[in-house]
Parts: sequence; structure tokens; C-alpha cells
Amino acid sequence: MRRAGVIGVVLLSLLTGCVSAAQEWTPGPIITESVPPASVTPGTVSASPTASAPAKPTVPDPAGALDVSTYGESAHFASPTGRIWCALADEWALCHFPRDMNMGKVPKPSKVCPGAGIDVTGVSVTTKSVDYFCSGGAEALPQTKGEYTSWWKPTGYPSVTYDGQKMATLPYGRKLVHGTLICLSEKSGITCGNTTTGDGFKISRAGVTFLT
Repeated sequence: MRRAGVIGVVLLSLLTGCVSAAQEWTPGPIITESVPPASVTPGTVSASPTASAPAKPTVPDPAGALDVSTYGESAHFASPTGRIWCALADEWALCHFPRDMNMGKVPKPSKVCPGAGIDVTGVSVTTKSVDYFCSGGAEALPQTKGEYTSWWKPTGYPSVTYDGQKMATLPYGRKLVHGTLICLSEKSGITCGNTTTGDGFKISRAGVTFLT
């Protein structure tokens, strides 16, 4: 279920402060095998294999996620590249658009927050719905010295400096959970969702995908 509104204006007011190296991969031994050529009947053409469509994102499984509910009102984090900035609380999770995101499918402010005079700057999921949100900008950052990065300090996770700001990151493959809300960091983007309703979103430079 989606609903338009100015939910982000309320959520963003809570954000006062708001790359990991890829693992080396060593190829295994190359094994070759002689295979006799397949017989071909004149006049027939073998069909090319059809590529399967990529699986649609789903709300991450909370198993193995770091519970941040004991670290205050909300937990803020950035993707390992620093491009995506997110926050997670007990009733909502949100992410700001990366600056170079494809905005082709993002609705106009007149549809998300009519009359507010502000821009659509991100996407959020709550305990009841998922939708875009509006704000005056995306100034809030998950700064390492900020109030809402106390969850990050004991983890040993790396930080990233982006746009002159040092930010706490959620490494690829890691998850944070706060009540029924969860976020997963991957190279393909950040996925956040409600583990009870199945609502959620995935955000990346390619755009936003809703999980509903």
C-alpha cells in the first residue's frame, strides 16, 4: 500500500546530523574437456537460450541483522560509497536519493507534497506504508560524530568521506534492524522494508524500486 504525503518532512526533522574494499577473488583452476561437435541437421537453427529476468527485490530476512534498537531514537548510515544516506527507527526507515540517481520515474512534488514548495528528495517505509517524501534538501548526513551513529562506533565498520563529510557506513552484505523495520546494504543498492507487511523499497543510482 502506498500513500503520498509529506511524511519525509516529519521524518527528516529527526535527522540532525544526516567504501568498503571488495574482497579479492582468486580464480580456481581452469579445466578443459574435449567435447565432440554436435550434429546439425541442414535447414534447422538451434534456438539461443533466453536470459531470465532479474529477481524482484524483497524485504530482507532479519536473521543476522544488527539490532540497533538499544542505540537511541534512530540509527543513521551511508552506503560504502557515501552516495546514499539512510536512517532507521522503530516506525520508519528512509533513504535520500543519491545525487546522480535516475530521476525519470520520480513523481513531481505536486503529487507527493502539493503546495509545500519543497522537492521530492527520498523514499521511506513506515509500519503502514511506503512512499516518496519531500524535504527542503538532503543536508542530513550520517556523520561519524553525529548523535545517531552511536550504533556504528563499536562495530569496527569503516567510514567514508564524501562531499567533505566523514560518515558511518553499513558495509555490503550487512543489515540493521529496528523493530519490524530493516535495511540491507548491497553493491546493487540499499533495500529497506517492513518485515511484517512486506512493504519496502530498493534505492540505487538506477532509481527506486518499490517492493509492494
